Amino acid sequence: MRTIACALLACALPLAQAQGILRNMPGVPRNAQGTPVSGGAAPSMASADTTGIRSEHGWYLTPHGTLRVLVLFAEVVYDKDPGRDPQPDGAAHWPKGRLPLWKDDVFDPHARPVPQAMVTRYYHDISLGRYTVLGDHVDQLLRLRQSEHGDLRNANDLSKAAVAEANKLGALRTAHRLSVADFDLWKDGRVPGAAKEAGPDSPHSYDHVMLILRNSSLTHGQGSTDPGSSGALYGHESDSQSRFGGMNALPFEILKHEFNHLLLGGNNFHSGGGNAAQFQSHFIALQGGHSMMGASSSALLTCSGWDRDRLGWRADGAPHRINARTPDGRWADGDLDPAAGDTGVFVLRDFVTSGDALRIRLPHLPEGVDPQWLWLENHLGHARNGSPTDRFHWEADNRCIAPVEPGLFAMVQVAHEVRAGKDLYQGHADYLRAVPATGLFDLELRGDTLPTDCPFNGGRSMPFLANSRAANPLSGGHELELPVYDRNDDGRLDRREHYIPGTRVVDGRTTGEAVFFGRPEQAFRMSGNRALGLATNPGTANLMTLVSAGGKALHKGGAPDARLVVLNGLRVELLAQAADGAATVRVRSDDNVVDRDVRWCADSIVLPPLRGRGGAGLIVEAGARLLLDRSGTPTRVDRPEEADGRIWFSAPTRFVVTAGATLVVRSSASLELLRASELHVLPGATLRLETGARVQLDRSSRIVLHGDAVLDLAAEERARLEKRGRIERR
Repeated sequence: MRTIACALLACALPLAQAQGILRNMPGVPRNAQGTPVSGGAAPSMASADTTGIRSEHGWYLTPHGTLRVLVLFAEVVYDKDPGRDPQPDGAAHWPKGRLPLWKDDVFDPHARPVPQAMVTRYYHDISLGRYTVLGDHVDQLLRLRQSEHGDLRNANDLSKAAVAEANKLGALRTAHRLSVADFDLWKDGRVPGAAKEAGPDSPHSYDHVMLILRNSSLTHGQGSTDPGSSGALYGHESDSQSRFGGMNALPFEILKHEFNHLLLGGNNFHSGGGNAAQFQSHFIALQGGHSMMGASSSALLTCSGWDRDRLGWRADGAPHRINARTPDGRWADGDLDPAAGDTGVFVLRDFVTSGDALRIRLPHLPEGVDPQWLWLENHLGHARNGSPTDRFHWEADNRCIAPVEPGLFAMVQVAHEVRAGKDLYQGHADYLRAVPATGLFDLELRGDTLPTDCPFNGGRSMPFLANSRAANPLSGGHELELPVYDRNDDGRLDRREHYIPGTRVVDGRTTGEAVFFGRPEQAFRMSGNRALGLATNPGTANLMTLVSAGGKALHKGGAPDARLVVLNGLRVELLAQAADGAATVRVRSDDNVVDRDVRWCADSIVLPPLRGRGGAGLIVEAGARLLLDRSGTPTRVDRPEEADGRIWFSAPTRFVVTAGATLVVRSSASLELLRASELHVLPGATLRLETGARVQLDRSSRIVLHGDAVLDLAAEERARLEKRGRIERR
């Protein structure tokens, strides 16, 4: 393990009929002849279990039952190189030469009805009581001298030195006088994903040994974990081990992140604020948000619905893989496929205490492209549910962090759906992307910095602009990720070239600070944004993905990355929030109306034959504007282009109306194309502009008609556009 330092409609998309234009669009699967293929069946929800390898068994440690951790506390004595000591005088929370003041706040040694220690309570809450993680510590501080153990720069060297020093004490003696047998409750899980067997090893082997250091090269927020042992400790090896820097406080974020690796998988399972720039990841920007694999870049500190599903954590009596309630209180299957008719009204109680969630498959993605799902969780927050980790990062320590208010937190899952068999631990990092209610934009830095103590004293914030004119719900960035830009002007985008969204400025108004670490308005609430649909920001269309690292795209712009955005009729709306916090949510599949001004940008936007309100097609209602524009947010990591006085890491937008689909622009509505945008109407498709509809295209943009495509437009307006070269027939 590497050390991480964390600074709808039941219709198929007829892609086969989109041959002329889609042939040259990135991300469209093709057959051997190069012809785009139509959408097909999605991968099964869980692969066949032919090996006994299953995600709910855990990677190397069990995620069920009771496990106890042996903790070693240590400090490094820099007697050969005093200048390397990062904290020579100790700190108030951990005095030099003594155990930390929070030594008993990490784990409870024995099970309690309501856990008290921070890590024990965390696992109790996220597992719905299915997993009890206890622990106890050796009752003396271990002092690791350079003169005896070398430079002690390497994490493994620190672990070996700690084992050697502990052995000098003679025999195991913990603060609560536990024995070796108390730390050996499970047989060594040597096969990743295999069922774990309860009971002791012979001879005894500690299930997990954890080293926490006051002043090492790990400083704070750094650590690592791995299966295996750093040597016999009091005569016994260990099944797994970890080590962390605790220079500033109890290192909760990195501790739980690394321990969770042993439950979920390797570095390709980094997500929710725990990823690092070097790993192959589904999105160009490093993701924040929340998950078990979150760390210092998380917003919420609790788990996600994906985590619970992966590990098989469900509430008592829950009959489905993912569970919600009906309005009359009965269980409801929360795993929805609107293309198969799964719509209706659902109730989500508090996510942390009930486990309720909705997962909605995003329809119409073509065969060969990684599937995507929209997750919804109702978080009431610590003040309502009592869970110490259902809160925003730093909320407990900083007055500037507004606490969680009850609301729906949304995220999209990409791939990572295999739950059994040989491919169980394959895939790429950042497979979860938060979908904040504050929306997606072409975010820009204002160019200055502001002094701020939020969340750290003496810090500076980089104000960023999220202006309404730069709304970009289909391919934009948001404040729960780390936006990237070409800081070194080398023509490539690397995740290291990012900034942290701090103070948000919307249309000249400053509305928040430290927003990356969580804000109440990022949740869908009755008092704020409460719907996701075709014309909302954020919306319900699938997200563009690009597996990449180091400025290089793994799949070179093709499948299984989603290099196109497929519009759908899905609408998810918060209808009510009850006094007890329960949220009533309606899921529909007939949303085909643009009833406000929208700006849509993506390399390829595809309109299938939607059927919804007003009869047929996608309808731009009177008074609304549909603007097709080039994305100012990167959709690729290389091949920058210079146009309109700036550098673009995106392609001009191509909007494709597929066979059987109709785009209707009502009278007094408007259709506008900018920056080389093109609207392609394929054979069997229709573009209808009613009398009085406004059509504006700049010199670089075109409407392109293919084959027998229909353009229903007043003769004089059509003649005007054709004369200016704005309409082409192919």
